[in-house]
Amino acid sequence: MALQKDSLKRTERHKARYNITTIALAMMVFLFGFIVLHIILPMSLYFYSLYLNSENIFKLIVVCLAIIPVILLRPFIGKYYDFVTLRKLKSAYKNDTRWPRDVTLQLHETGVHVSSSFKSGIKKTDVPWDSIKVVGEDDSHFFLYYETNEAIIVPKSISSLTKSENMAFYDLIEQRLNNDFERNGM
Repeated sequence: MALQKDSLKRTERHKARYNITTIALAMMVFLFGFIVLHIILPMSLYFYSLYLNSENIFKLIVVCLAIIPVILLRPFIGKYYDFVTLRKLKSAYKNDTRWPRDVTLQLHETGVHVSSSFKSGIKKTDVPWDSIKVVGEDDSHFFLYYETNEAIIVPKSISSLTKSENMAFYDLIEQRLNNDFERNGM
């Protein structure tokens, strides 16, 4: 799931779907606010007299007031796509047998050797250091993309290692990828 969260930020497909979803939800909130305000405001004595005197001014006030919930709910509207997409993926992956159940990484001078065990057998992949195109990260993982949608997930800290061994591991990753990573919690 960590890789899926990272891909939500990186892939053009998710960026486009995020924008469409955000715009559609904002329009729905605006329309709901517009309809509710158009029904409720004429019940108020002040707005009723304004409604009778000038319908255009009344509609302008309703439009302006209907924008307020969109502005206030903007942070939640933006997080909706990520939340729903990750929930769908999590339920789909739960019983999917195509994903590896056990992955072993071996770091070498030439690259990373990945051994993944599936129900159907073991798959071994060698990824040279120079073929890693993009490096992403979250709080606890590095995502080493060697293809557009293929990545090796490397933990930032391994609990079975001592602090000095974790530092050496971190330095090896940093040296091989020529990136400056923040030392979170190390």
